Amino acid sequence: MELSSIVHYMNESFAFKLNEHQYLIKIRTKHNDLASVKLRYTEKYILERNYPGLEFFTLEMKKIISTSLYDYYEAIVSDEIMFHNNKVIMIAVRYYFILEDEDHNVIYYGNYKFNKNEPKNSIEMFNLVIHQADKSYFKTPDWSKGAVIYQIFPERFSPTDDQYSEHWFDVPMGHMTRTNGSLKGIYQKIPYIKDLGVDAIYLNPIFLSNSSHHYDTVDYMKIDPKLGDDNDLKLLVDECHRNGIKVILDLVFNHSSTQFFAFQDLLKNQEKSKYRDWYFVRDFPVSIDFPPKYMGFSFAPFMPKLNPDNPECRQYFINVTKHYLSNFNIDGYRLDVADEVSHSFWKKFRKESKRINPECLIMGEVWYDSTPYLRGDEFDSIMNYTIYDGIRNFLAGLLSIDQLIEVIGRERGETPLNYYHNSNVLIGSHDTDRIYSFLNHDKKKFLIAMTLLFFIPGSPLIYYGDEIMMDGSHDPDCRRGMIFDQEYNNDVKNIIKNLIKLKHLPALKIGELKIQKIGKSSLMINRYYNDEEINLIVSFEENLSLIDLKGKTNLFNNTIFEGILSNQKILIYK
Repeated sequence: MELSSIVHYMNESFAFKLNEHQYLIKIRTKHNDLASVKLRYTEKYILERNYPGLEFFTLEMKKIISTSLYDYYEAIVSDEIMFHNNKVIMIAVRYYFILEDEDHNVIYYGNYKFNKNEPKNSIEMFNLVIHQADKSYFKTPDWSKGAVIYQIFPERFSPTDDQYSEHWFDVPMGHMTRTNGSLKGIYQKIPYIKDLGVDAIYLNPIFLSNSSHHYDTVDYMKIDPKLGDDNDLKLLVDECHRNGIKVILDLVFNHSSTQFFAFQDLLKNQEKSKYRDWYFVRDFPVSIDFPPKYMGFSFAPFMPKLNPDNPECRQYFINVTKHYLSNFNIDGYRLDVADEVSHSFWKKFRKESKRINPECLIMGEVWYDSTPYLRGDEFDSIMNYTIYDGIRNFLAGLLSIDQLIEVIGRERGETPLNYYHNSNVLIGSHDTDRIYSFLNHDKKKFLIAMTLLFFIPGSPLIYYGDEIMMDGSHDPDCRRGMIFDQEYNNDVKNIIKNLIKLKHLPALKIGELKIQKIGKSSLMINRYYNDEEINLIVSFEENLSLIDLKGKTNLFNNTIFEGILSNQKILIYK
């Protein structure tokens, strides 16, 4: 038994509240090392006071995901127990694990210690404190679980009345290039968006700014006139809602434009500015030079870093948050550079947002392990660049199938289950080269990437134009003007529409996952929910024989499968 591979922590990755009376407990072990894992638990205070009638409850833990390195087990514990024929709500749970290998060797694991003898005292066990007065367990919006989100870069998606500016189809697209996309243009394309079958649109920033990307905000309370006005936003949101489409806005609270009123006052009044603590100034006098005397996003002097922990600054941005939820019925926010803003601010942000709209989706931009933000008091979701890296590097030949399985398996094994189906999986965005460009214009690999996007659990994000295999290298070229020619890669669009339709089946939307290597080097993903199971096989070898599946309908392209899957071909079947 490999003890060094056994991992359990008393935190939100391995022990957390699912709902009012249920808790999920998980443990990680070495792959194929154990024959059985059991969870044994009892009530802490009944145990410590030696009350007669004490019971230990034992659950067989279920292996929920495996990788080439690890197995993950979990069990659901109820805090309701019978004690002296009365229902009792436990105050605190003490628990430990019973680990048994194929040779019937048994080890007990409690409070981070391995023992050959079964624990008897509560100090030898793990502790799960139950807060019955706390109803604020990690609850995420139901609508966003497995929801398909369509990301739109407003200035480059659609101009009003299809009146394209002279630079709309520039290749490559430059940093300083301005086009004439608008909110009204997006409104006019709602039939196109609805036809795709997506559940929500996410708009990059739309507030007053001097750039095309709008991440240098001049006025957070004003829509950029180049994009439209308040009425245009209201019209867009209302029409999206009538068509069953949610609307998510991008908020930039990490930094502002140098023309934001607070920074302008800082430039004018220097040390005496009442806004000096809205920013991180190292030295005076302050001027817009490089390197700046203040902290800036990515050392950029034109995007000075804000300090939302300053009480007045914090309240200003909370008011911005409330404004768009209350006055425009926005359905959620994507939070730019979220990991560079303090946890204390995001906790306040969540309380105020959920107070106005409990179903508001809060999605943070974090490019690495996001567990600290997924404890129920900050974000509902994050842009999952871990999966992004896994898919891209695998298709680029930098990861093996086993390594890809490790990436995807760890997500299921070590992230909070409450968040899992809200995870915003993506393979490209406004910050990256487009997936088609990254894969060197390999259409087969592009279709594999898009298929994986919909088969990996979570809420897939489609970057506008990826449904028609648009091209574009690194930022800003990935932000080219959208192409609405009906003949442009229409075959690809039909495949993506079909994948979106499949994503709405319960098995793909909120179902469980099994992922494994088959054949010599091919990939299989099983998604299942109740009696529904949908399977994906991607071949990475010549003529993968799957004779047992001959005659099945291939849901990828709605053809009858002949039993042989050639290299880089896709099979989806029920």
